[in-house]
Amino acid sequence: MHRVLTIARSEFSSAVRSRGFLIGIMLMPLLFGAAVLLQRVVERQANSSLRLVGVVDDTGQLFRPLAAAAEAWNRGKRDIGPDVLDGPRFAVEQVAPQPDRQALRLTLSERVRRQELFAFVELPPGLLDTSGSARIRYYSAAPAFRELPDWLQRAVLKEVVSRRFIQANVSPMVVASLLKPIGTDEFGLATRETDGHVREAVELDRVRTVGIPVAFMFVLFLVVVMTTPQLMNSVLEEKMSRISEVLLGSVHPFELMLGKLLASTAVSAVMTMVYLTGGGWAANRWGYLDVLDPLMIVWFVVFLLLSVLMYGSFFIAIGAACSDLKDAQNLMGPAMMLLMVPALTWTLVARAPQSAFAVGASLFPPATPFLMLLRLALPERPPSWQVILGMLLTLVATMAVVWAAGRIVRTGLLMQGKGVSLLEMWKWVRA
Repeated sequence: MHRVLTIARSEFSSAVRSRGFLIGIMLMPLLFGAAVLLQRVVERQANSSLRLVGVVDDTGQLFRPLAAAAEAWNRGKRDIGPDVLDGPRFAVEQVAPQPDRQALRLTLSERVRRQELFAFVELPPGLLDTSGSARIRYYSAAPAFRELPDWLQRAVLKEVVSRRFIQANVSPMVVASLLKPIGTDEFGLATRETDGHVREAVELDRVRTVGIPVAFMFVLFLVVVMTTPQLMNSVLEEKMSRISEVLLGSVHPFELMLGKLLASTAVSAVMTMVYLTGGGWAANRWGYLDVLDPLMIVWFVVFLLLSVLMYGSFFIAIGAACSDLKDAQNLMGPAMMLLMVPALTWTLVARAPQSAFAVGASLFPPATPFLMLLRLALPERPPSWQVILGMLLTLVATMAVVWAAGRIVRTGLLMQGKGVSLLEMWKWVRA
């Protein structure tokens, strides 16, 4: 055990003292923060420009209400959602209809290309008919910008519906009062305390109910992705430089692997402390510090240890079995596919955490640390038996992976110049 701790201490010291580790551990949150800030700056800059829309009004009645709706929108009077001053600004320009509609569309398209117009729209005369068969025609070079066509559709629909009610001798004001939407307040579930007292349900907050659980899962995912693949590079580098042959003269292969695993776990713990400290500061800054349950921190640490040991063993085995970086990259695919399972399924689990799919996915050992942690952070936590079963399955799978990786390391570290396949690695495990 003394030799294992010596290897772990050496690996940990070389990892945390390197400039790459210090830069990486600080660069990730800085990149996330810079990306959010850049998005806000670019969005604010884009919203400051006025987007001019050419309107070909074949009805002869909809342009004036549309212009009034654009002025109200620019003043912050939103037709949907709360009134805000931020957001894109629109303006409309009336374009006279022409008999040659194809030539008119070409002319307006050239104006869009010259950035004289942002888009143009055709309002056919059939929009005012009660049949409802006519459709708005919207032309733009930026189809991903959805705010403008969505606003045009709502503004035109509001005016068209109002005129249809007038034609039917029905007061639009009466209809608007009858169709006034009803707001919904969302709450959690009421619970009974141990003393018999019933605790009332509290109003749900999207950040508390979804944002914090997802943040827990992705911090764990980020730590595992940033630390465990480095073990493969470390083992492969030592093998290619023949350093591993010298090391095996003093320690057993399993001791070497276990020392590297402990060092990776310690590095992950350091990164976790940094990220949790930063997350706690951000939660306190925005008034969500109370959602950081100490029990969740404990579960986070438990699942972090299990996931680092499991995936670290995967990558150590790959590094020991391969002779060059090309072979290692080919074998990384299965390990990365297992690591991507929670990233691809977390939305389904978050939407229905008690469904059969969520239960089954969270009991699948390679995904259990991430998905079970997500379910534990959601308001309706899984039953205790599912948490215990998931932890036991992950522990058993981790022990099996560590054992198998030890056998692969014992055989693969001394093999040089020969490519290896998953089938051959399986033969080493069974030997």
